[in-house]
Amino acid sequence: MPPASGPDDATTARSLRPTRLQVDLDAIAANLRLLRSRMGGTREMLGIVKADAYGHGALAVSRLLCGEGIEMLGVALPEEGIELRQAGVTVPILVLGAFSGEQIRIAIRNGLTPAACSPAILDRILEQAARAAEAVPFHLKLDTGMGRLGLLPDQLPAALRRIKAAGGSVRMDGIFTHFSCADDPADPHTAAQLDLFSRLLDTARRSGLAPARIHAAGSGGILNHPMSLFTMARPGISLYGLQPSDRTPDPGLRPALRFVTQVVLLKSVRPGASLGYGHEGVTSRRSLIGTLDAGYADGLPRLAFPGGWALVRGRRAPYIGRISMDHAMVDLTDVPGAQEGDEAVLIGRQGGEEISAHTFASWSRTMAYEALCRFSPRVPRMHAAAESSESGIP
Repeated sequence: MPPASGPDDATTARSLRPTRLQVDLDAIAANLRLLRSRMGGTREMLGIVKADAYGHGALAVSRLLCGEGIEMLGVALPEEGIELRQAGVTVPILVLGAFSGEQIRIAIRNGLTPAACSPAILDRILEQAARAAEAVPFHLKLDTGMGRLGLLPDQLPAALRRIKAAGGSVRMDGIFTHFSCADDPADPHTAAQLDLFSRLLDTARRSGLAPARIHAAGSGGILNHPMSLFTMARPGISLYGLQPSDRTPDPGLRPALRFVTQVVLLKSVRPGASLGYGHEGVTSRRSLIGTLDAGYADGLPRLAFPGGWALVRGRRAPYIGRISMDHAMVDLTDVPGAQEGDEAVLIGRQGGEEISAHTFASWSRTMAYEALCRFSPRVPRMHAAAESSESGIP
């Protein structure tokens, strides 16, 4: 019979693992303030914390944003918002995605604000609102050229009539759209979408439905298209210190995340030694090879070899051999003094070198957004304490 384990042994073991995401909450707070200064005036901010706050830890980030006076949070799924509610987050939470009628009922019961992003979903919201004890707030999404979610322009008049007919059971708290090319300051499609959105807003105003919260700009809009700023904006990746693309100038954002692990084993191998699955890593000289405590099950992309590297003692240590599920190998031959127990940085700065999330993502031919969402739940998120007070939570 195996020995009995303590009730917190798994949690303790997980916390002791050297592979972790280090999240600088002060950096996120600084990015929020920078973005507010770019927006100017009295515009509200809807902070996007979907997908576990782009891998940074939704609850800790939401608490930080509440402490910084964020007016609203945005999630993709009802369960993401419900988890925040159950943890005590009280600020308005907009559910941006599409969902079923039963999900809408649960979302409304938990004080979430649904987005009406199709005529059918609008009807489900109105149906559920008719049964609610008080007016249900929602935001109306318009498709101005993204083609994914939102009412088409010719569907808006009928939708406005249905909303007016619902009377006091609902409150259209906001109206919004989503840009498809805002990460490129030169792309003309954003201006075309903005023109259409403005005309649809006029239609809503003429019908007598003019919500105070009007939003179109995400990170790309805030940084590249100031004309797209209405009464609210929705920063996502920029909150976490990254530009939406390399076409967006960096206004001074601070990356908030470091992905780190440890060299757990060192081996000196001969020239011509083959390493890893498929024998794809072959040494050209006598080499010092370090095994890292991280693999693709943690979010290190399998395609990081060949071409990618980690940072050890402030030096680039190229990956050698295929990335495995739980481990990777790096060539430490040119890293003076390398030893077992050394920190290995997979994303972030060490010494004078840095691996950005954009660079990390490029090794698997994707973008930083996707790379940040790939971090496994088995990787602990370690949040540096911020000085902000935590309003909006108990």
